[in-house]
Amino acid sequence: MTRNDPFGPERLARVGADAARLAWDGGMTVRKPDGAVVPIPLVAEPEVYTRAELAWVAEESGAILSGAVKLARALLERGEARDLEALTGPFEGLEAEAMSRLFAEAPCPAVVSRVDFLVPRDGGHPRALELNATIPAMPAYADLAAHSWLRAAARERGMTPRQERDLVARCGSHMEALRETLVAFYRSRGGTRERPSVGIVARPGDAQIGELRRLAEHFRQMGHACENLEPMDAQPDRYDVLYRHVWAHRTPREAPFARALLAPARWVLANPVNGLLEAKALFARLSECAEDGALADLAGLDERERGAARRLPFTRMHSEALVDRLREERDRFVLKRSWDYGGKSVYLGAEMEPASWERAVVEAAGDRRGGGFVAQERIFAARRPATRISPEGATRGELYRDVSTYSGLLPVHPGGSVVRAAVSPIVNILGGGGLAPVVPDDVYASLL
Repeated sequence: MTRNDPFGPERLARVGADAARLAWDGGMTVRKPDGAVVPIPLVAEPEVYTRAELAWVAEESGAILSGAVKLARALLERGEARDLEALTGPFEGLEAEAMSRLFAEAPCPAVVSRVDFLVPRDGGHPRALELNATIPAMPAYADLAAHSWLRAAARERGMTPRQERDLVARCGSHMEALRETLVAFYRSRGGTRERPSVGIVARPGDAQIGELRRLAEHFRQMGHACENLEPMDAQPDRYDVLYRHVWAHRTPREAPFARALLAPARWVLANPVNGLLEAKALFARLSECAEDGALADLAGLDERERGAARRLPFTRMHSEALVDRLREERDRFVLKRSWDYGGKSVYLGAEMEPASWERAVVEAAGDRRGGGFVAQERIFAARRPATRISPEGATRGELYRDVSTYSGLLPVHPGGSVVRAAVSPIVNILGGGGLAPVVPDDVYASLL
């Protein structure tokens, strides 16, 4: 929900502009393929949630993750041929070799994860759309958005520096939650150093290098030796913990970092190569558990995980059997390639002409690349008024928002949420979206 009680439109735009400058200076930027660094727009209106709402979505994110991991293990061991094709078929080379060790050798298949939700325009709890387990990004972006907004709002209200710091502390920190998670993982592997060294590994020219540098800065502020690395200079034995922000298929086999990918039992690596966990075909099979008790039993899902499966949007692996239904119910469905990311290979039936949708439905039914396609019930999110702050200034309009919530399989794991906003119903930062500050309601109330 959004509340703007302390500020009128003019003051709110001023708070947003001041907050955006703070966030951009801190690294809330993306790097384009040509090397240009571009600030990520900030929404001036905060997303204000109760602590209970934030706790609910964190619990749901965790149940989806644990259910998906159980189901993936079961399908790889005892599933149908189509499951093996969808979960392992998209991967080859180093990535496939490393992933074959996920359940046999990796101590934890997902130390950190993120589930992306949409809040239905008709109300009710957020509905999960997909699971991200390989690169669950945005913890530093989320802090930059929320903390910068709180600092700017506190100054606009005439608060003291001490009050400003208190607001930020009460809001919490995604970066600190990640740091605590990595340290707990290191300790669970037998590590004894109070402040283990951390290598943050990303591909050359990574679009989110601003976030990764801010994350490394936070770790150093907390007493860790920490460096931003690329696969060719990431020597595994020089770091106590390796935080992976690079796809395995973008890691050269001769790179030192490849040694860590291929030996997850030897190195403290978060996350191991686990791309099959975010295959949308796996999400579809988890959705199927809501109606197929035998499948849920095969995975060993507990009641918490079964409840989360029942709340997922209807999602199924696409096939000829679904063509007629999708053709007739165009407005109700979305088609997504099972293995893809960044909002690519997504078809929204309600946004397409009937002939174009029918062609996409028919062609996707026979397209097995990337694990094939899934058909998912469309969750219609509300477009709400927003003040979008970019380097060109403030613009008023209506934006869609999602809410993405972190989790992990260890007893210590992140659980905060980040909100993205965009003109398009496919909300994506690298596709031109922005970030909205997430502020707990008790913290927001201090500004009233």
